[in-house]
Amino acid sequence: MERINELRLKLDKYSDRTPQDELLRELILEICSESVDIPQRRKMVDKLFRKLQLSPKLSKVSHPYYYEAQNETWLWLNKHLHEFNPQRSPIQASLITWVKGHLRYRIQDLYTGKNGKNQNTLPLEALEYSKFYKGCLDGWDAEIERIEREEKQALARAIANYLNGDPEQELRNCHPRNRPDCNCQIIAQKLLLDESPAKMSTIARQLKIKAPTIRSFWRRTGFLKVQEIARKIAEEYPDVLAEW
Repeated sequence: MERINELRLKLDKYSDRTPQDELLRELILEICSESVDIPQRRKMVDKLFRKLQLSPKLSKVSHPYYYEAQNETWLWLNKHLHEFNPQRSPIQASLITWVKGHLRYRIQDLYTGKNGKNQNTLPLEALEYSKFYKGCLDGWDAEIERIEREEKQALARAIANYLNGDPEQELRNCHPRNRPDCNCQIIAQKLLLDESPAKMSTIARQLKIKAPTIRSFWRRTGFLKVQEIARKIAEEYPDVLAEW
């Protein structure tokens, strides 16, 4: 318990208080609260490691031993996460630096062990940027970009589906006084979801409402309602959430 409290204090100190960093802080503490040999902990560590892999700041090297080193780093992270000692904010940046350092060490260690201790080894940076590995590295980076792009697209679809369906009728019940026909859902659909989004002046003309009235309503109430809904949905996509 004392070890968890010490870690909690460190994480609290270096969290930048963004939703992404707070979710990461909670995940780390949840993992470290469980015993190393519990399956639930391994699942949470796997979730954490996948999040780190999606970060463009984590080294993605096409070295022959990269994936083996990656697996060993996962095992190491499961056993030693409680030793994480963040040195700067945000927590994510400090954690990536820590994991990346071990990953680099494991690649070098595997290379030396499998090729003989007396064999000269190239600096890892040289391997990363050599022409021999560049094609593979570009392919791996492209895959990471594809995953990130698909996550953003999935989030956009989830938000659009919610706005169109309005299951809780939050949007339909949000409108200027005595104008339920000019509700937040209709405005959001015309302004944000249509293939050819309309201007606010055009929407005002179509709905037969004064342009200053609808602009004021959208700025003070409607847009904030849509933004609140989008943020709630985005909580299911923590790797994208920081951009909102």
